[in-house]
Amino acid sequence: MEHPFAGQLEVANNGYAGIIDPEAYVNDRYQGRWTLKRSVQIEGVPVLLQRQFENGKNNCTLTSITAIFRFYRDHGYANIPDDVTQIQEDVREIAFRHHFKDEKGTPPTQIATIITKLWKRYGYDGRGSSRYLWKWSTFERELKAGHPFVLNMANGFYKNHSVTGVGYLQFEKRGFPDVILLAVLDNRSKDVRYIDFNEFNFWGSITRVHSPATRP
Repeated sequence: MEHPFAGQLEVANNGYAGIIDPEAYVNDRYQGRWTLKRSVQIEGVPVLLQRQFENGKNNCTLTSITAIFRFYRDHGYANIPDDVTQIQEDVREIAFRHHFKDEKGTPPTQIATIITKLWKRYGYDGRGSSRYLWKWSTFERELKAGHPFVLNMANGFYKNHSVTGVGYLQFEKRGFPDVILLAVLDNRSKDVRYIDFNEFNFWGSITRVHSPATRP
């Protein structure tokens, strides 16, 4: 059995995620003397847990969408409910019409549509859009603009699970490529967790939440 790196959860088995102490992890996995080059963090995205809603079963995508819409409520979109339970109920109702099931969760191909329909429910012309092939600039652009997103992963530590992207840490060491850790709210823990983007090569989707330009 493989052991985790320093700063990584025991159950992570030295994979791409489950990172709780970024500095310790980077210096162990990539052999020391790394310094933090850049830190980007989106403030104000609420920490929500799946178990807060219904029975918490396979509702990770719905929980991420709820958190993001509550974030936009605080950024001037007053038609969005203040109560996260109400947002969850609204997104859940829409999701059931787009192949969500408690037994299986949300199909990744439907996440953008659910987000678009939720914006419409609240009277806005926002939308969702998904990408299934990406490079780092896709993530970086959203995070630098202050736009949280839904990341769904098909395998590994977060197999068939969605998290909310809220920032990143970029480490540097002379003579080596930078190491980038994506900061996420994983809908399981109240703490920010990290994903090693350098080890992040597998199937999944990033769904961006495009807020409307106007706030009626």
